[in-house]
Amino acid sequence: MSTLGQLLEDPSADVRRTAALSLGKISHPDGIPPLINALKNEDPQVREYSAWALGQMGPDLSDEAVNELINALGDEVPAVKHAVASALGQVEPDTDRVQLLKEVLAISEVETRKAVIQVLTAFDTPSAYEVILPSLKDPDPRVRQAAVSGLGELADRRAVPLLRKRLLKDPDVGVRTEAAFRLGKLGDTADVSWLEKARKSDSAATVQIWAQWAIEQIEPAAVN
Repeated sequence: MSTLGQLLEDPSADVRRTAALSLGKISHPDGIPPLINALKNEDPQVREYSAWALGQMGPDLSDEAVNELINALGDEVPAVKHAVASALGQVEPDTDRVQLLKEVLAISEVETRKAVIQVLTAFDTPSAYEVILPSLKDPDPRVRQAAVSGLGELADRRAVPLLRKRLLKDPDVGVRTEAAFRLGKLGDTADVSWLEKARKSDSAATVQIWAQWAIEQIEPAAVN
């Protein structure tokens, strides 16, 4: 184990990457400290693989490791952010971690905000809903779409009226399409009229298609 940890500092990036992957496959807690350090490695794939490896440790991760992963959500490379978000999705949520993610969400750039929403969705705690909610009004449509997706995944029916609003009024076609899809998963017969309106009046073909799909998902369920 100590040898693999040392290899994370090898001059060869290929060796460092292999060491990170190996530590993840072994999933022994002794690998956590060197992997934490590797989250700041100059090679983006080493950072990505180290985040993945830490995710394999799951419940064994210390508060320090979780905090370092949360900090790594700010990495400039999208693939690293994704790996970090996936890793954080494997840890046990608690109030302090949700609060820290809330703070990151408030001050970070677009891709990090999306990654934070991904983590909160994986946490699937009652507080996650409240933290994600303001992102429905984010100025960036990519974040709004992530928020619609996240709220849909949480399957909290309090989100339904908000999804209806995004379906009919959001200026971005991606957000409206996501809202249609999520209403098909989460909605009931009360949502059919909203979906019908979108299907008939939305200028985007993708919204029309997914609104029709959502209606077809809801109506058979209502009959059964």
